[in-house]
Amino acid sequence: MTYTEAITYLYERRLFGTKLGLETTRLLAKLAGSPQEQLRFIHVAGTNGKGSVCAFLEGIYRHSGYKVGMFTSPHLLELTERIQVQRKAIQPSELSRHVQRLRALQSSGKASLSPTFFEFLTVMALSYFAEQKCDIVIWETGMGGRLDATNIVTPECTVITNVSLDHQPWLGDSLGSIAREKAGIIKPRIPIITATRTPSALIQIQKVAAEMKAPLYKVDQTSLPAHIQPALSGTHQRINAALAYRTCYLLEETFPLLKQEIPTAIQQTQWMGRFQELERNGGRFILDVAHNEAGYEALITHWRERFGETRFDLVFGSLEDKPWRKGLHILAPCAQTIHLVPTQSQRSASPATMRAYLKEHKLARNPAFQCCHASLEAALEATFCKPDRPVLITGSFYIIGSALALLDPSGFKNNEVALNEWGSRLDMSHPPQGLPANMADQPE
Repeated sequence: MTYTEAITYLYERRLFGTKLGLETTRLLAKLAGSPQEQLRFIHVAGTNGKGSVCAFLEGIYRHSGYKVGMFTSPHLLELTERIQVQRKAIQPSELSRHVQRLRALQSSGKASLSPTFFEFLTVMALSYFAEQKCDIVIWETGMGGRLDATNIVTPECTVITNVSLDHQPWLGDSLGSIAREKAGIIKPRIPIITATRTPSALIQIQKVAAEMKAPLYKVDQTSLPAHIQPALSGTHQRINAALAYRTCYLLEETFPLLKQEIPTAIQQTQWMGRFQELERNGGRFILDVAHNEAGYEALITHWRERFGETRFDLVFGSLEDKPWRKGLHILAPCAQTIHLVPTQSQRSASPATMRAYLKEHKLARNPAFQCCHASLEAALEATFCKPDRPVLITGSFYIIGSALALLDPSGFKNNEVALNEWGSRLDMSHPPQGLPANMADQPE
């Protein structure tokens, strides 16, 4: 199976949409030899910061001499970003081989299985990590926790970063209901660590922990020694680093640490799209994947920490089902100019609709400088001529992936952003941008 064939097959898995529940994942994992039983995990859930916490954990354990697997989502541009060993993405040839193997196993099973893309990828990652004989796997949930495909594992420790509003149609409309779903990763007598502070969310985590007799540990930014300064900047990243730091010390009897390496690990940890700064053509660009209210608040707070009252040119694109209105309320008053763009998604918010909202609520500092663009590339071209002012690009993982491809094209070979599409069945009569040509003829 070639890489193109493998990716095409995975696109076909998207036709099964999003499905919460563990039965299919468990059956598929059993066909694959139950690779999760050969591995040890730290399971990470939460609304924001999961990827950063995973990156910090991976760095600490790798610097302490362990072979570390890491499973994260979504990817910014290339699917292989999601599955890493020793911070190196799975090779396309390896991904193809594992897709072919798992596809054959799925077909050979007695039960008829129709796994979703995420269910298939979850089991494939488990098989790869087991084959690589990883000492520990840093294991991020996809959405929620209780019914997330990743929840078929029994971890050494669970982490819930925080709880805020996101994915409400699947997880519930209140912080308490969302917290309850995320707390579904808590296992009997397995320690749980959280930085959640919102009372209605924390009480649900505490309740589940008590039901499971799981020791609960609470963390804030003071839990990280003052002399350790994370490379990922901002108060929220210091909290993420503190979660990783506390988790590793909690598991020290199981996974002894090279303590002298921990500051280096945290200080060297990078994670794309988290207030990531790039300089191109004399201009300064800052990329951040903020896409919900808590993320936007953390972003603007950190901007002020770094740059004070310095204004930015805002390049903003969002999915329609995300709180882009909240984002504009938070970001627009600090922007000198605003450039609204579509995302590479069927669920993209319309730039014209966003501009109308800005005008209706008089959010822009200068109404004359609110521009709708047909593409992100056009928006970036419009900001290149203003090197005296930083450009902030935010609103969606889709936007950041596309921006990285444009600003740092040497770092990527493939545009596979459409594999992040989820929810309802994909409309294959209008395939997402980046879809392989041979998929356009597939039946819906």
